[in-house]
Amino acid sequence: MDLDGGMYHVEPVVADDVVYLAATTNNTPGERSGYLGAYDIETGDRRWKRTDVFSPKTPATDGERLYFSTHTSEEADGDGLYALDAESGATTWKRTDHDVWSPPVVAGDRLFTSNRDGTYAFDRENGEIVWKTNGVSGLAKDVGDALSYADETVFVSDGNALDATDGSVKWRTPQDDATLGTPATNGEMVYYTQTDYIAADDTTVKIEARSSDTGEVEWTYESKGDNRWDGRPAITDSHVFLVDLDAESTLRALDADSGETAWETELQGRFLSSPVVGDETVYLGSRYAPKLNPAAGSGLVHAVDSATGDLRWSCLLDNDGLETSPEDAPAAGEPVVTDGKLYAVTYPANATLDYKYTYYSNFFVLGPCDRRPDGDERLPSDGPDGGDDFPPLDVCIDVVSNLDLDSLDVGDIVRLAASCSTGRELEFAWDIDGDGQYEESGSVVSATIPTCGSLTVELKVTDANGATDTATVRLSTN
Repeated sequence: MDLDGGMYHVEPVVADDVVYLAATTNNTPGERSGYLGAYDIETGDRRWKRTDVFSPKTPATDGERLYFSTHTSEEADGDGLYALDAESGATTWKRTDHDVWSPPVVAGDRLFTSNRDGTYAFDRENGEIVWKTNGVSGLAKDVGDALSYADETVFVSDGNALDATDGSVKWRTPQDDATLGTPATNGEMVYYTQTDYIAADDTTVKIEARSSDTGEVEWTYESKGDNRWDGRPAITDSHVFLVDLDAESTLRALDADSGETAWETELQGRFLSSPVVGDETVYLGSRYAPKLNPAAGSGLVHAVDSATGDLRWSCLLDNDGLETSPEDAPAAGEPVVTDGKLYAVTYPANATLDYKYTYYSNFFVLGPCDRRPDGDERLPSDGPDGGDDFPPLDVCIDVVSNLDLDSLDVGDIVRLAASCSTGRELEFAWDIDGDGQYEESGSVVSATIPTCGSLTVELKVTDANGATDTATVRLSTN
């Protein structure tokens, strides 16, 4: 299903017989937009859709209502915290007195969330404030954007634990030991994920386990080498699951009590999502991109035995009939698993600008898959039959703009892609102004129609053996 928008770092929500999708359709500063839709879980038929919400984050639900916050935009006046009727999509209540709210957590008859001023408990039926604790924020220095709840305690990403009844502070980390990251708890302990990626180092992931009763540090884990993962661990009574993205893509299980590594499993693919656990299985989204033609890759979902680390199966998501990025192969985000089905959203991995994540996203529903793919279903290799035979060099230029090439005007910008070319370890060079010089590289470029009204763009491709070939495309006004 084409989302006509993006759900980067936003997960589907499944409740009863409905799946709810919260998508961003425009992420340009000052022009932010999105929608929240409800779809029949069996047929995919739309039940309702709200297009008047700004870039919604992952909703929470109690079965009667959906609660969500929006990504902030300084120029917009509709950002805030919303409660919608789950059956009709009608607004039950909203709070737009602040533009930044962390994704809410529902527990009992209350809704917990934070903004820059503090942490709140709302009556989930009418949105009235039950309590507010000033100066305690799930937006720790505008980082973290998450709360966690267990046993009448609200754990906040700035290192505070609040009594869920009245908002009083149960414990807090020392000021010089403030936790910046996302909390998750199994009731006995609370685990904070601190990523120096957020703090601008982008090489370290640290898990800090604290007693949920006292806040005392029980153990600390720090990744070795460069780890660019920026997700949230999955927690069970026995394990903490996290990802290492160094030279390999590794799923690691830590003992929940000691922090010692219980097992680790290398997985094929890059851009591993946050893990989720269900039915004694750890599920992760990822991306498979063949070296021959990375843009021809697809989303990939792994299922790993949570006790042993054995890979149970890996499934490629079929892109046939769906629009994908010509330059950035899709990756699967964090899956949602319920009632024997798996729900996943893809996004164009490695896109360099955030707004690109609002394009080329698709939604998938998968049935049960209880075995590793084999035969024709196994993951493709980079060469036929795993050998060293590669397709011959063949150069191709694809026009990927939405412009009508039969009605171009002076000044129009046309995007061209070389991703349809084949060969091994290809390098691309472009002459985009017709001067005989190759001034651009990469698989995608933009060419501007000059005042003379016509332009010939040439692409030169070099493969691993040093062989070269060229192709041209002529762009002109009518």
